[in-house]
Amino acid sequence: MTDINIRGTRIIDLSQAIEPGMPIPKGFPEPQFEMFMSQKEGGIANVEILRFGLHTGTHCDAPYHFFSSLHSVDELPAESLIGPAIVVDMTGKKGSVPIEAKDLQNWERSSGEAISAGDIVLLHTGHSQNWKIGETSSEYWIHGWPYLTDGAADYLASKPIRALGVESFDPDWVNPDDLHSADFPSHRKLLPKGILIIENLTNLDKVPAVRCQVIALPLKLRGCSGSPLRVVAVV
Repeated sequence: MTDINIRGTRIIDLSQAIEPGMPIPKGFPEPQFEMFMSQKEGGIANVEILRFGLHTGTHCDAPYHFFSSLHSVDELPAESLIGPAIVVDMTGKKGSVPIEAKDLQNWERSSGEAISAGDIVLLHTGHSQNWKIGETSSEYWIHGWPYLTDGAADYLASKPIRALGVESFDPDWVNPDDLHSADFPSHRKLLPKGILIIENLTNLDKVPAVRCQVIALPLKLRGCSGSPLRVVAVV
């Protein structure tokens, strides 16, 4: 067990809502809600059934996602995604452009902050502004998103950080029409070291300081590669 000391006076929700019509990777199942029991129809309570892929909306990737011999999400310590976080400003990156190691290093120098061992690194690109529901949801991915290069992934893995969080579907470059065309360097370099990946964050622009605390708890899903998250920043 790890000692945890969370202090702050304000909670900022960094999670996207799960709902039909939300942006999802091409070919993945759209979230579907079905009423199992309804008070309107005489039921004693309201109970829904939800069907969706585990890598939908704000979620975390466990090492098992890319490495079948490594930890599934239920095997992660409960405190894996609770701790100090640093918001790295990459808002100058728009569309399908690389984030290189030098970009991270330049930000550290200009901000006077350092990405340190044990940090939950939150890359603030502003990409979550493209999140739309319904017919225009494809705008979230159709023009791409800022992605980490091999060198940037190596730089973060060298720290080592606790987790990497991004506002996009993926920290890596991905062709939505052909997932097999991607190399997924962030996944392949971070996950084997126990560095978790959080995708589809929002509201990073509302975090008023570079440093904050993060609380995120994955569901204890036996043998699974990831889990939805409710992620909050404490400031």
